[in-house]
Amino acid sequence: MHQVINTKAMADVHLIEVASDRRFPRHSHDEYGIGVMLAGGHFSWSGRGHIEAGPGQVITVNPNELHDGIPISGSARRWRMLFVDPDLIARTLGTDLAAREFHHPALVDPALARRLLSGMADIPASAPDEITEIIADLFGQLLDTSLPTATAAAPSLAIQRMLERLHDDPLDAPALSELARIAELTPYTALRRFRREVGTTPHAYLKQRRVRLACAAIGRGVSLTEAADVAGFADQSHMTRAFVRQFGVTPGQWRG
Repeated sequence: MHQVINTKAMADVHLIEVASDRRFPRHSHDEYGIGVMLAGGHFSWSGRGHIEAGPGQVITVNPNELHDGIPISGSARRWRMLFVDPDLIARTLGTDLAAREFHHPALVDPALARRLLSGMADIPASAPDEITEIIADLFGQLLDTSLPTATAAAPSLAIQRMLERLHDDPLDAPALSELARIAELTPYTALRRFRREVGTTPHAYLKQRRVRLACAAIGRGVSLTEAADVAGFADQSHMTRAFVRQFGVTPGQWRG
């Protein structure tokens, strides 16, 4: 089962609630995300290690952090999540806090979970200034009190070259042979090292990159058809399938 219970989109802010037994592939977001697992739970791989989040736990994700989501025992889980653009964090909290990361992907803190749920419940009916204050309160505490932990190593120079090619022209999908030539590796070695260092294949990385480009285009107010074109999808239906697979919501639901 998969049900989008509630969505709310504002400038630089997305609030979503989803109940789903789907397994989500590895993907990333441009935004910071904080939320609460309301029921059920899931396992997740991420750049911060393997994670298990259960009912009532606070969950977080950093911008550009690759991660997936697997329901525990195949049962549906339900979560509410608030995504905020890093630029809004910088304007609200200052560049110092905006440069930090969440270090606890799943956190047992009932008081904080209640505070998050209360703040998220207030957002839909709040004025822009009030929303900014709520975000400053919720994100400020987590970013300010996050304790440093071991982080994943930076990609090697060869993988950085491959990533630069994918970022420079995501609408023109390069063949593995081209990426391997850029990285000065054999195709098999390039594929193996990319998966090991980035966490997914170049093709899958490019697909989730296109979804993020579509998110940005939708945020600028373009039509869904235009967003699909800007992000390099064959058509809107292809974009919609990619959105649902990665985020659990359609482009229209993301737009709110």
